[in-house]
Amino acid sequence: MVATADGARVDIIARDERATPRDGADKTVRAIADSTRAALDAAGLPLHEMLAVGLASPGPLDHRTGVVHFSPNIVGFDEVPLAAWLSDELDGATVFLDRDTAVAAIAERITGAARGVADFVYITVSTGLGGAIVSGGRMLRGVTNTAGELGHWPVALQMDVARKDSDELPRCGCGSYGCAESFAAGRNLAQAFGVSDAAEVYAAATRGDARAAALVERAERAVAALAVGITNALNPSLIVVGGSVAEKQRAHVIEPMRRAIRERAFAAPASAVQVVPAALGADVGMVGAVLVARERAAGEGEWFL
Repeated sequence: MVATADGARVDIIARDERATPRDGADKTVRAIADSTRAALDAAGLPLHEMLAVGLASPGPLDHRTGVVHFSPNIVGFDEVPLAAWLSDELDGATVFLDRDTAVAAIAERITGAARGVADFVYITVSTGLGGAIVSGGRMLRGVTNTAGELGHWPVALQMDVARKDSDELPRCGCGSYGCAESFAAGRNLAQAFGVSDAAEVYAAATRGDARAAALVERAERAVAALAVGITNALNPSLIVVGGSVAEKQRAHVIEPMRRAIRERAFAAPASAVQVVPAALGADVGMVGAVLVARERAAGEGEWFL
């Protein structure tokens, strides 16, 4: 995507979308570079007029060095210096990298549902499940830059102490088990039902398929438990929920979160928090990447660094 940003406004002037390669990190980086050039061509802009590139990737990653430590959903993304590689592909262009959910949270705070809010949590329920935390007006990063990986908050455990911890719990892509993502992420929900898209699971549940309905109920319980944990532990004023699954299945994502907070969270933080849909839709990551590039190129954005 090529865009300009003025204050809180982002104008998309060209875009190019293509599938992520499944045959190595080098091919993925080359595809991103090709997509960038295609968008620039569509906008009628030469590469040298581009101020900076904002790049979002699943993590964990280091947003300062531009290195992706590991991304289980992208083939070959294991200690990949993504920002540097893309810069090389784009003739030395300045590239700023951040985690996809952090980028989305930045966009929602600057120009979306959390505009001006000092304490909020962004959650995405999409192919995966992730998040970002803004506390006291600053992005919470943690010691190793992994704070906000809320999809890997454990929400289930094996109750029978005579059995192994992991028995009958779905294994998550992170290698653990019982994570919210392992139950509620679109990819995992579809895989558990044996289809290619989570939309098919929700459709089957609506038709009365008992197995699909049980999987959807498990997903609802997972995001509900996650919402209670976030409310009690982080005491935000907003939980902003985005992602393709959340956007299309609000009754199965946002409503269970709201209901669980009312019924189960501590009274004080529950009375202070609102669960709201993200405002920027499918473009949230692209808008956020533009804003990240603008702020960091100008030496600004200290609140999210």
